[in-house]
Amino acid sequence: MPGSRFRRRRPQDPGEPERPAEHVEVRGGGVGAGADVAGNAIGPRSSVTNNFNYYGPAESDAHPGAPASSGTAPPPDTAPDERRYQVFVSSTSLDLKQHREAVIDELVKEGYIPSGMELFDARAEGAWEVVERVINDCDYLVLILGARYGDVGAGTVSFTEREYDHARSLDKPILVFVHADPVELHTDSWQPTPEDAQRLADFREKVRRERLWRSWRTVADLRNDVTRALRLAVRHTPQPGWVKGNSIAHTFSAEWQNLVAPGTQIGVARISVDGQAGNALSENLGKASSIGIMSTSGKRLIEIQTPYLTKALAAGSRIRVLVPTPDGQFLADVDESESLWDQRSPIAAEVREVEARLRSIVREAGARSTAAGSIEIGFFTTHLRSTMILCDRTWGWVTLTLPPARAPETPSLELRGTRDFGLIDACWKHFDRTWAIVEERGEVRTIS
Repeated sequence: MPGSRFRRRRPQDPGEPERPAEHVEVRGGGVGAGADVAGNAIGPRSSVTNNFNYYGPAESDAHPGAPASSGTAPPPDTAPDERRYQVFVSSTSLDLKQHREAVIDELVKEGYIPSGMELFDARAEGAWEVVERVINDCDYLVLILGARYGDVGAGTVSFTEREYDHARSLDKPILVFVHADPVELHTDSWQPTPEDAQRLADFREKVRRERLWRSWRTVADLRNDVTRALRLAVRHTPQPGWVKGNSIAHTFSAEWQNLVAPGTQIGVARISVDGQAGNALSENLGKASSIGIMSTSGKRLIEIQTPYLTKALAAGSRIRVLVPTPDGQFLADVDESESLWDQRSPIAAEVREVEARLRSIVREAGARSTAAGSIEIGFFTTHLRSTMILCDRTWGWVTLTLPPARAPETPSLELRGTRDFGLIDACWKHFDRTWAIVEERGEVRTIS
């Protein structure tokens, strides 16, 4: 039973990872030049039968506990599936004792964790609460119908039927195996009463209407059919399963709690190791009503994103751009530091070109719309070597570059708005405060 050895693995997220956007590599500039945030290519059961077809033919490569095949699953040789699946075996006992034993023995050999009435007295007072809890923890339920309907205790429904109904209410995968002729299981010492036989017939009909099932006659047939069906069910309807507390999956779960969960909480949606924002940058720029750009240069960024900035401006967006004072000490220090890496033209020349590019955006937006927004540019004297792009309070892109490294060697963060205070809010506070300072100094100009 799970407890000290096994822990429930979290269900996989149904959401498929986003495909990376295609982009072109822009050479000759770092984060400050906007080359790293370009990311866009520029230029060139309608019917139910009793033949159990769902389970299909046995597959030669099937193995116990195999996960469902997926385009995102890691190769088995590098990250083998460590899950073990818990299977609840539901059946009557007096007529199917040896059948249950055979199935449970086979499940153990195949690497499953079987559970059922052997673990508790299914007829004891209050036993249903135990049964219910065990079914809740199971991944699959195997229902075996023989010649008896089963004990009803103080109620009107047998434990077997209640187990089936409970698993169905939880949407658990249920594998059903029905004896082809229950009379073969009758003995001289036991014969079903007419009432018991009718209840069994009704239960069989209920299951037939709701589930695919496979008929069986011998113990060997049942044992083989159950394990074969489970292999394929694991492939087609994978469940969370159980993993060892020191397994790879559990270790990853711990890392998730320490790294991924906090990042998600503060709004980090993605980490780009090469500084490429992809199509998300253009899409968010084109639809934002308030845009803030703070960059050590911004030249290449403005050039590449001109169509989207124009679109936003024509729709009435307010665009504010913060760049360094061209002749200030900050850019002189950055140029001196980055000269340790290679020789390049001074960033000041790039900054001077930003204003001209913004004027062309204003002209194009004005030609498209009479309700165009505004573009302002401000000049700061000191700043981190970085690029920060903010679109409303919902999306942002931040790259911090550490000279003499260049932007493609510096990871970037894609930010999303959160209910609570997150990084995007901190970025906007920093931007607005810097803007207020340069505005007080008279270093803000409206582009016309």
